[in-house]
Amino acid sequence: MNDLAAGAMRRRRCYLVRHGHVNYFDDAGKPLDPRSVPLSAKGLEQAQALGNVLCDVPFDRALCSDYPRARQTLDQLITGRTLAVEELSGLREIRAGRLRDIPAHLLHSEVAGAYQRAACEGGSFLRGEGWAAFQARILSQFNRLLADPDWHSALVVSHDAVNRILLAWATGAGLQGLAAFEQDHACLNVLDIDMDGPRVVRALVRTQNFTPYDPAKVGIGHTVMEHLYSTIDPRVLHA
Repeated sequence: MNDLAAGAMRRRRCYLVRHGHVNYFDDAGKPLDPRSVPLSAKGLEQAQALGNVLCDVPFDRALCSDYPRARQTLDQLITGRTLAVEELSGLREIRAGRLRDIPAHLLHSEVAGAYQRAACEGGSFLRGEGWAAFQARILSQFNRLLADPDWHSALVVSHDAVNRILLAWATGAGLQGLAAFEQDHACLNVLDIDMDGPRVVRALVRTQNFTPYDPAKVGIGHTVMEHLYSTIDPRVLHA
């Protein structure tokens, strides 16, 4: 992408992707460590479907969080390319607290409604990492990417809440708008960022939450957090 004809402004493009499907609970219903869960077979197929869409898109940078599910998804998107991959801890998903510490009668409201609580003063994600600190971490990492002038097109593979923070930044929605930006598994968002030197002038959302394996969302009816809640077995959690 070239500099804009109107002047010195430069338009850069970010392809922002969420990882494919994973299982956060074992066959017995016990929570797995979210830092190490890999893509499921379904998640691998979803990533491959998105890889087919992006196969001819040129990328100058390829970045992902340092969690396995993000790197595995990225690998499917750049198959056959000789492109260095940057794994960044700053793109890690927001850290949840222990689900078993949430009383059973509050489990649905706190899990399914987690994003609605993001703008509450002192709010945290499922009694874990604070939203304000998480937002600062993600935007700091993204600003470091923008500060590097040597790229036009970047592929960034991360997580649900990470993508929501960046979409909310691009639209000016802030934490109070996070719940509106659904991020289904292996979804694609396309952001254009106009810059005047190191200064961001504006951001444009070209594509949001596109899923090539189900473009019309026929088989996707629940929100991300409603789906997570549906996989929890309270009897195992509070045993």
